[in-house]
Parts: sequence; C-alpha cells; structure tokens
Amino acid sequence: MKKTFLLSTITASLLLAGGDITEAETLSTLDIGVPLSHTKVLPGEVFNHIQLTDYTIVEGSYTDAYLNTGLTVEGGNQDQTSYDAYIGANTNMLYTTAAYSWSLNGIADGAWSRGPNSTDETVKSYNAFVSSKFDKYFFNDNTWFGYGSVDLGYRKQSTANSADDPFFKVGAGVGYGRVYDATPLAKAMRIIEDLIGYKLVDPDISEEAVFAMAKVIDLEDEYISKYGSTEYKKYWYQAMETSLRKSDVLTGDDLGAFGIVRISEVLDIQKVAPRYHGWKVRAGFGKIVSNYDGQSEDATLDFGFEYGLPMGHEAQFTENASLSTVLNSDSNLAYTTQNQMTYTYEISDRIDWENTWQLGYDVYDEGDNVLSNTLSTGFRYYLANRLTYDITLSMAKTDGTNGQSVETPDWDSKFYTGITYRLK
Repeated sequence: MKKTFLLSTITASLLLAGGDITEAETLSTLDIGVPLSHTKVLPGEVFNHIQLTDYTIVEGSYTDAYLNTGLTVEGGNQDQTSYDAYIGANTNMLYTTAAYSWSLNGIADGAWSRGPNSTDETVKSYNAFVSSKFDKYFFNDNTWFGYGSVDLGYRKQSTANSADDPFFKVGAGVGYGRVYDATPLAKAMRIIEDLIGYKLVDPDISEEAVFAMAKVIDLEDEYISKYGSTEYKKYWYQAMETSLRKSDVLTGDDLGAFGIVRISEVLDIQKVAPRYHGWKVRAGFGKIVSNYDGQSEDATLDFGFEYGLPMGHEAQFTENASLSTVLNSDSNLAYTTQNQMTYTYEISDRIDWENTWQLGYDVYDEGDNVLSNTLSTGFRYYLANRLTYDITLSMAKTDGTNGQSVETPDWDSKFYTGITYRLK
C-alpha cells in the first residue's frame, strides 16, 4: 500500500475549493457585523499615474523565508518498508540605506531514502549554501560603491560516506549602480485597492498619499524593535490609518475594525511578491579559501550584473549574471558563467505565476565545454496560516562532460506539487 502526500493534497484541495473565504472575511462577518459589499478594483483603474519605478526610497528592508517538506512511504509485497523524505528551506534578506546595501541569500535541503530490499540501507544527503554581499557607497548616492562578499557551503552527497569539507570563498571589488526595493509601494497599492473596493478610501487618491503609506509599511522593523514582535502590529496598523487620515482620503472618520482586518488580510494572508528596479555592475577579485575537497584554489577575477524591472503593477522581471575566471594558466577551467532570469506575474491577490531560467556555461582549455540549462514554471497559491500550495514543472539538461558535470542526453523533467510554509 502506498501512502504519499495524499493528505496534504486533499487538504489543499479543500482550501482551494473554499474560494475567497478567508480568516479576515470570517472575522468581519461574525465579529464586526454586517459584511460590507466589495467591488474589485484593478491597479490600472486607480494607480495609472503611479509607477513602481518611481519609488526610490533607499532606506528599507525585505525578508522572506520558506520551508517545504515531502514524504513517500511504500509497504507490502516487499522485504521492508521503503520511503523517500525531503525537507528544504530558503531565505532572502535585503537591508538598504543611503550609505550601504546588505543582502543574504540562503538555501538548505536534505533527503533520506531507503529501498524495498532487505539489504537496502538508508541513504541520506544534505546541502546548505549561503551567499552574502555588502556594498558600501562612497558618496551615499546611486553611483560608485566598494563591496565585500562571502560564500559558505556545506554538503554531503548521497554516494559519500561522510560530508565534504566546508566551502568558503571571499571576494572584494568595486561597482556602480543601485537596485531599489519597491515592495513597500506594491504593498501600499494592494492595501489601498482593497480599501477602495470596500469604499473605505476615496479612489481619487494622490501619489503623495500612496507614497506616504508605503513609507510607513517600510518601517515594520522599527515597530518590531520598539514594541516587540507580538504587539507591534497594533501600532503599525494605526500608523497606516493615520497616514491615510492625514492625506484626507478616508471616506469616514477612520477605517474602523473592518478596515484594520483588511490590512491584516493583505499583509498576513496574501503575499505581495518582491518588486525591484534598477541595476548594478561589479568587478573584483575572489579567493576560494577552502573547496569541498579541503584544498584552497587560485584567485579569481569576478564580474557581476544585477537588474530588476517591474512590468506594470502585476509583473516583475529580474536578472542576475556572473562571470569568473581563474587567474592561473595551469587551471583547465578557463572561465565559468552563470545567468538566472525570473519572471513573476500576479494572476490574482492569491495566485502567482513564477518562471525561472538558469543558464550555466563552463569553458575548459581541454575537453568538453559544459552548457547547462534549467527551466521551471509553476503556480503558487497563498492559503491561510502562512501556507502556500505550489505546483511546479521543471526541465534540466547538461551538454558536455568535464569537471564535476556529466552530460545528460535528454531533458530531465520533474513535476512537484505540495504545501510550503512561509516562515516570514
């Protein structure tokens, strides 16, 4: 008998079947009184005079973190119960001021499996990688900066008896440009759209009023620091209401309990995808202090490019590219390039369509050059209680065998569906 993630799939289906009934709306009908009528408001109907690229506030922060897991168990008509288990987590953090920008990206996963034969033992593997960059702007503007970077990795491959040595790389150099985080403005627009739909805010709202709301949203960390992680939302939501009142866009004296619930619905249950705009280029030197084999490597000359562009109010395009060459004529690897493009489109307040293309190209002095491609597309449905239901189809192919890469004659395809928990 096979027991897979059927329970989580059934649960997700029930939640999906629930339509737009949410915790906030249940609260509005049961605890606040007669539910208010709602008119769907499209971003272009209200904010056609506002572009996300207009938001150039440099002081701000953004954090997201996700956790997902899966388990397949099979028993009966075999020597022993077999299973496959997986757990994964990832996080992205960004903190910016006029003087500097700091980012951290991390991913970790682990897998355990055992076959059906009595001689099959449990096989496990895990991998963790963290990358961080610190950019110090020389003139507190959007021009020249110096940077430092650190990459840390730790892994155990399924075919190995023990973990590899830690990976550790450092880098430093100079760069030009700045990428702005416009996510607070996107959140403000989403909240105001919702409040206009419930006739709590005047649809004839100015750009200044929307930007003032975005600035309050961007101060979440300050409210957490001042009032604590359990009490801050009360004061944070009140500050948003005060911002709208000062802008003279409230249709009544205040938002009331229902309006506060709607703000909570947008920020806590829905999820506004990150919005970035601008570009950066950087060049510098790197040094692999310790590779997975425990050996240090020669210095590298590194180049990087970052680009972000909101496409209208619902879509986001991002590009990250890098090129690295080893400064040693004895190395067989001439240079390596990596490029990742992502496109996210908000189909609705609860559904995102996410697309990614990862391209890698390694050039060697001897043997095959290696070209790798990974494409993925999928949908993310935001459920209640920080849960998301994910459906993803991915395809990967490697051309050429050299170094640690092995050619795959055909495209490898994977289909994933499951529940993800949003930590932040």
